[in-house]
Amino acid sequence: MDVDGVAILARGIAARGPEGIVFANLDLRVEPGALAVIAGPSGTGRTALLLALSGRLPLVTGHLDVSGHVLPAQAKAVRQLIRPARLRPGYELEDKHRVREAIAERRLISGVSESAVEAALDRVRIAPDRTALIDELHPAERLLFAVALTIAGSPAGILVDDVDAGLPRAGRAQVWAGLREVTRTGMTVLASATDPPSGDVDVIPLPVREPERPTKVLDRQEEEVAR
Repeated sequence: MDVDGVAILARGIAARGPEGIVFANLDLRVEPGALAVIAGPSGTGRTALLLALSGRLPLVTGHLDVSGHVLPAQAKAVRQLIRPARLRPGYELEDKHRVREAIAERRLISGVSESAVEAALDRVRIAPDRTALIDELHPAERLLFAVALTIAGSPAGILVDDVDAGLPRAGRAQVWAGLREVTRTGMTVLASATDPPSGDVDVIPLPVREPERPTKVLDRQEEEVAR
């Protein structure tokens, strides 16, 4: 599996969510085949940035180029290049499906071959029980299984949200090792985590946003005093 990974260049980008601006004035560069980890505590906009970089969340300002495709005008093309393995909430494997059912469904939807799925499982170094339910898998194996199903289609990049959520130290190490193996194909991996790994990783830190101070509403007595 040899893939031309996506390259990303962003200057001064900002995005807005239901509760206001989630990130602003952000500059970043991701090279093809990199493991890039968006790092920060919960609520700093990690998932929103993954969505924005993959053409799934419109920007309010700034310049964003993904392998020559400028967003938002070419968002559809970018969404084809970068596929989600896990995005929370909304894009995760169905817990009550069996492993074999998840494989069959992915093959039907994406048209990948059985051999491509096997190669992807080997790439991330897992061999899940085909009769097991998804929620019976160890959390690390479950996440890597989602990654394997996604890379079987050889996209230029993948998204992996909340890599370290609910994983013990050994499980985190297993997942990061699997994602590093994915980058050896040339594929770009865009991940998010609270605590990024050390080593050959491009860390994109997100600052903690200060909560907006509520506007004080003066009662009638305070209004009289203020006058």
